Amino acid sequence: MAGALGKWDVVILTIPVGGLAWLGLWSGLYGVIRARRERWLYRHGVMVTATRATMTRGGYVYPDATGTYRGFLHGEAGPAITVAHPPEDPADVLVPVAPFTHLVDTYAGAVLVVCGGLLALLHVAMAVVFLLDG
Repeated sequence: MAGALGKWDVVILTIPVGGLAWLGLWSGLYGVIRARRERWLYRHGVMVTATRATMTRGGYVYPDATGTYRGFLHGEAGPAITVAHPPEDPADVLVPVAPFTHLVDTYAGAVLVVCGGLLALLHVAMAVVFLLDG
């Protein structure tokens, strides 16, 4: 709309700001939701040890509560890793991160949500001011 009105400065300024705002907001939401899910799995989930399924890196198997072995792919290189899954859905597996990484993910996600939200509001205000000031 701004381009059709001849306000190319609005287009040039608001597209990068809007893109950064949404990127920060969604990245932060992903970090917060993953950290929250991981914390829930620590408290209420089932923690099991997954062993490497193949000689190559990435394929792991773990037993569920019924004794059925389930497989998943992950980028770890170790012979065994700890995984967590909800009791009602053993196929929904998550490899927990280190406690420090979990802390950083949680706070960085929260900061990105706040900053991305504020930048989105600034983006809207900037677009309105630029379009009305003319």
